[in-house]
Amino acid sequence: MNKLKKILQIAFLFLLIFILFKYNYVLKPSVLISINLWITKVFPSLFIMFILNDIIIRTNILNDLNKIINPFFNKIFKTKGNAFACFFLSIFSGSPTNAYIINENLQKKLISQKTANNLMRYTYFSNPLFLYNILSGIFNKFITFKIIIIHYLANIVIGLFFVIKDDADDTYYNDTNNHENILYILPQSISKSINTLLMILGCITFYMIMTNIFTSLISLNDTLTTILKGLLEITQGLNILASLKQTSIIKEIIAVAIISFGGLSIHTQVLSLTTNNKELYQNYLIGRIYQTLISTGTYILIYLFIAHI
Repeated sequence: MNKLKKILQIAFLFLLIFILFKYNYVLKPSVLISINLWITKVFPSLFIMFILNDIIIRTNILNDLNKIINPFFNKIFKTKGNAFACFFLSIFSGSPTNAYIINENLQKKLISQKTANNLMRYTYFSNPLFLYNILSGIFNKFITFKIIIIHYLANIVIGLFFVIKDDADDTYYNDTNNHENILYILPQSISKSINTLLMILGCITFYMIMTNIFTSLISLNDTLTTILKGLLEITQGLNILASLKQTSIIKEIIAVAIISFGGLSIHTQVLSLTTNNKELYQNYLIGRIYQTLISTGTYILIYLFIAHI
């Protein structure tokens, strides 16, 4: 079985090389478009958030707030340890930063594996600044905020009803204060942020190339092309949604589904940021399936309710 797997992998790589040579004309425009998206949409939204999150984690700034809110949070969401800080930071930083935050807390033994698994299910919040910037170019402010709010509320539903209770001993967690100097941490945080953003650029570029090659091989209509691009890479999917000739509600549902699933590009980034912890990624994937179903279902129900008022 392992031998067959290796043969299939080698065959796939040779096929990929052949396709890249045959459709080499898509490489340059794909790379240029990816870099432009990264510079204009991704970097401005995520750069400072990565830095701030790293500083917050390494200095334990939220320690006091954690001690106050954690007992209530852990009881409601069936978690233990530093769970509230992970959740709170994920709301404002988005994904894949949430995976980095959860993995860092797990490695420092501030949360258990089970709590980390649960958090991976319901802390996928696309960066709010990124979402607002890209959605407001497609929809009016009411629709933009409605999509963002439903996206966020779906996580709460998953956290309340689709997790496994963590019954680990609270004494497991290390709750010591870290007094590292922020001026000492800052250069390291900037370096780490740049490295992570370059990895994200690489993922965006790779999936942009694969998408453009696939659409060159198979003729798809504009709607299916938009969905495909969104499933592979969320930024490019949402970026071309504005030019899609469909009714607003169809565009809204596609946007909700694309945002909820996250795209294979973000899934790849999550795998990288969790140092290939299979349990973390498996629960991340389960969460995205739940979130896609909950978000799109809720959005459609709200639309039907409003339409019949």
